[in-house]
Amino acid sequence: MHRPLLVLFCVFTSAIVASAQAYRATATFGYTATFLVNSPATNLIFTPADQDSGSMYVTGSRFVGAQSGIVFRYTQALDEHERWFLPVGIEAIFFRGKQRQENLIYIGRGQVSADMYTATVGLHYRFADLPLAQTFLYAGIEPRLSLVTGPEIAYTVSEKADNRVIAEFSFDTTLKPTVVRFGGALRIGAQGVLEDKVLINVNIAWGAFNLIGRDSRTTDPQRRGNLLTPTRIFETNEPIEQFVQFSLWIQYPF
Repeated sequence: MHRPLLVLFCVFTSAIVASAQAYRATATFGYTATFLVNSPATNLIFTPADQDSGSMYVTGSRFVGAQSGIVFRYTQALDEHERWFLPVGIEAIFFRGKQRQENLIYIGRGQVSADMYTATVGLHYRFADLPLAQTFLYAGIEPRLSLVTGPEIAYTVSEKADNRVIAEFSFDTTLKPTVVRFGGALRIGAQGVLEDKVLINVNIAWGAFNLIGRDSRTTDPQRRGNLLTPTRIFETNEPIEQFVQFSLWIQYPF
């Protein structure tokens, strides 16, 4: 399934780029903060099996709050009035979660990490102009093709008395494979002039990472379960993973 999606993604992008004339284009670099929405990956990293044991089981990733990312984009105006734009870009999101938990005898420290690399292409429409700093408002839709690494969990348990690491309760592993998922987002934002030859773009997006390509298996030992959690404990099929993004980009016209 992944290869046809990738081919369709490339053909769609190439066809629109080829139809664009020599209108203004911009190069973009920026920061994006991604928040997961109602996601199992925001659960605890680990939970004690009982109050007197160092044994723990993993139930989530603790990807709580803003997950940082960077964006590179090329945006092409599609008409002489600069009402329609084609954004093509690459995005990297670095998911990181940490937790510390203790009982009377042990201290458990866990960290989960996963990276997502996404190719995006979309269509934006400039729907309003503002008098301040040549600012305009735009909205659009963006298909997304993402490479999602298997979440890695590093976990150590140590004794509270002397901080000695208990090797049999500690591990560093990746239990899920890297996968490709197809998703999409709706984006709305404002672009204005910061100074000569420098533009600023502030925007917000809502979407899903895995609209197409989800693992529907429910009992297979090799099922993925949730997209961004490190284990399959209490997990069946892969649900849709929604997100909200807040972004600040700097653009250079040419």
